[in-house]
Amino acid sequence: MAEAASIAKALDLLAQGKGPVEPVWTTTHDTLANRRSMRRSKRGISLNVIPMIDVTFFLLVFFVCANKTLDREELLRTDLSQRGVAMVSPTSLALDEPPLRIELFRKDNQTVIKVLAPMTQPNSFDQLTDIFQSKLYSHENPHGLFPSDHPIELAPNQDVPWNDAVAAFNGLVRAGYQQIHFAGPQ
Repeated sequence: MAEAASIAKALDLLAQGKGPVEPVWTTTHDTLANRRSMRRSKRGISLNVIPMIDVTFFLLVFFVCANKTLDREELLRTDLSQRGVAMVSPTSLALDEPPLRIELFRKDNQTVIKVLAPMTQPNSFDQLTDIFQSKLYSHENPHGLFPSDHPIELAPNQDVPWNDAVAAFNGLVRAGYQQIHFAGPQ
């Protein structure tokens, strides 16, 4: 009601030709704002909890997601007897054998076979088969160096014809080896 009276008074002054009048409601608004700020200052320090809750949930989600990767860890295999004595199987402590690397490269338009091991170097794919067959460990050949499941890496260079790479692979298969795979040149 006081605002309506102040508006009517301002319109009368404008009709009489007098300049604009400072509205009364601005001073009323300022006094109300001052009263609100006084009440707030009397309350003390306020704490906004919502950002703290958000951060807590973000941390919770982070740790749940990070904890999921721990499920993939492997444990050592152990066999416990009924008496409570730990028995470790020999395969649980066995180390992986490094693969035996055989490189194929071109020299004077011929494929050269290089076995990266201290052994006789073959000159042909038939010699490769014979050498590796003599090094195969079995009941018939207990002095052999490598079991049939020993990993072998066959690494042909880019300029080696595909037929030569396949011939080397087939020669190793004929020698009795089972884990042969191709690898890139070093």
